[in-house]
Amino acid sequence: MNLILRPKPTLTEFIATCTPLTIIDSLENDYQQQVATIADSLLAYTAISDPIQNLARFLQTDPAFLGIVLALTNLSQEKFLRILSAERFALNDYASEWGTNKIFRKLKNEAGFAERIAKLFIEGNHSPLLEEHVASFYLDQLSLPSNWANVIRDRSLVQGVIRRKLTGEYNDRKGDAIETIIRQKLDVTTAQYGVPHTKGQVSLVGGKEVDHALPSLETPYIMIMTSYMETTSSSQTARANEQKEMFLQVQASNIRYGTKRVFVNFVDGAGWLARRSDLRKMRDGCDHIINLTTLDQLEAIICKYVPETYFKVKRPQVEG
Repeated sequence: MNLILRPKPTLTEFIATCTPLTIIDSLENDYQQQVATIADSLLAYTAISDPIQNLARFLQTDPAFLGIVLALTNLSQEKFLRILSAERFALNDYASEWGTNKIFRKLKNEAGFAERIAKLFIEGNHSPLLEEHVASFYLDQLSLPSNWANVIRDRSLVQGVIRRKLTGEYNDRKGDAIETIIRQKLDVTTAQYGVPHTKGQVSLVGGKEVDHALPSLETPYIMIMTSYMETTSSSQTARANEQKEMFLQVQASNIRYGTKRVFVNFVDGAGWLARRSDLRKMRDGCDHIINLTTLDQLEAIICKYVPETYFKVKRPQVEG
């Protein structure tokens, strides 16, 4: 039975096949369990009377609890790290910015550090040290609700706080899960036809990293770049422009050497649908564009463009 390779869809046709907010059951189950586990830990916490010691002890209890405190203040992790850097500068500490892992290690291991962080949250915009070094627009957000210890007793409310805290991590994990779906699809094709795939830097496109190259990085007849985004970012324009340049390099190589190598964009998610001009660039800057709905086209693309010498079985005929 011959495979059918459909022509590249128009932008309107492609949009109609996109999945704005895909559901990956294993990921959803994982995060439901994670939210429940953190909520259980919060409910198990026993408060003490001294406000600063109580918050310091809370921050030392679990690595996730710093994120809960930030969510309760409606302060992003990034902005908290900037404020903490400003506090360190005020103390003549000009070393590199700390990450959250280092902060939690210091909370656990350094006497007085947990109290220092707790004091920042409790004093908020009244902190004598910070008010001369941090704009009030940011500093006002540092104030923790005085009833925070009671708020974490409301399971339904705190689960919403936990989800806000986990949003960035969840988005990253969903992107990784989409990559896994694509890789598994390619693994099936490899098992069926013997055509390998790999990830890495490809000299043909200026040494840029290609998400999936077939059959190898040295002889890439198919290069697949993937991007699933549910939120928008200015980086989408940079990505669209960069991948357009990679596509043009592939076309220039084909003209120069008489080859037929192809550049494929996997693009999906509400973030791309919200930035139509960037999505148009992604659609125009490739030989084929696919998404979760049209992922089955990978088999036809592989059988169309990878030379028969790389197949361990007879290569199917491809129509289109």
